[in-house]
Amino acid sequence: MTIHPNEIKWYKSQTVNDSGSNGGPMSATEIPEGVENNVWPDVTEEERSAGSVKYRKTFIKIENDDDLILFSPRVFVAFSTNGDDSVVLMAGTQSDTQSQASGYTRFYGTGNLEENLHYGSTSLAVMVEPGNGLSGHAIFKNGDLIRVSDKTSMDAVDGNVEFLRLAANNAVSWNGNLATLTLASGVTPEYCYRAATTRVASVLEGSDIAASVSDWQESSTIGTYDETKYPVHCNHIGTIEQTWTLTFSSATQYTCSGSTVGTVGSGAIDATFAPNNPDFNKPYFTLDGGSPPWGGTWTTGDTLTWTTHPAAIAVWEKRTVPAGANRHSGNKVIVAISGDCA
Repeated sequence: MTIHPNEIKWYKSQTVNDSGSNGGPMSATEIPEGVENNVWPDVTEEERSAGSVKYRKTFIKIENDDDLILFSPRVFVAFSTNGDDSVVLMAGTQSDTQSQASGYTRFYGTGNLEENLHYGSTSLAVMVEPGNGLSGHAIFKNGDLIRVSDKTSMDAVDGNVEFLRLAANNAVSWNGNLATLTLASGVTPEYCYRAATTRVASVLEGSDIAASVSDWQESSTIGTYDETKYPVHCNHIGTIEQTWTLTFSSATQYTCSGSTVGTVGSGAIDATFAPNNPDFNKPYFTLDGGSPPWGGTWTTGDTLTWTTHPAAIAVWEKRTVPAGANRHSGNKVIVAISGDCA
């Protein structure tokens, strides 16, 4: 089995605006691919004149019904904007907001190969957009994974693409917006690339994308649940970022509520409990019933709490429009992800 490209979905954050509250957890609003203004609003005349910096938070979610994991995800700017503006990426968390992200200092972006790159080369020169060099976002760092591609589109059959690792030390030398990159020892390109048609991007490397559980706590004198042998099952489509609380109303009955979604139902220890997420018509999670995993004696007021995390990673995009930017029709940026599936 494998993850189909159609099972990799992009979602908006719960709050989308231009204030410090922008961002937060993932919403249920999918970002349609290739649709105008799907992430960014148009640049106004005032922004073109005075300059502008805006942030948008996106989530890349794996909606695979077999709960397959996307290993070693790599997120990158595949094609930079056509206009005078530029977009860089930053790693986000499941809940951070713009007030936090505006202080982040690690940026990822793309530039154009400055000189032809040959098979066996140990270094390459890349020209980045104004503001992305040493005095700005400095999008290349020691030890970075970089993506080199001369494909004319993400789906192009012709052309080459490969990922290369930079040296751990002294890998990046800046001269204004020109970066000279030194590859790690033993790393060389497999193909030759022409400067006129090749882009080089720094890659945001994320953790494996899979729904998960953390912060398990049992508040009971003698009631037990064996979460090691019978872990809470997360659904890659229905699971969200949420802290859940089971509160016992008797020795066998309980209610369940989420930190933001509120009450999602009630259950009993002798039955499987799988509350439905109405946004996706899949369970938020599944909790086994029976003995085991339930043991001991639970009493009214006892609680179980845990936190679920969706099969998604958060990526911030930062758009900078320089003062005096020219008007450009059809301006766009293409952000992409790749990874492995066992």
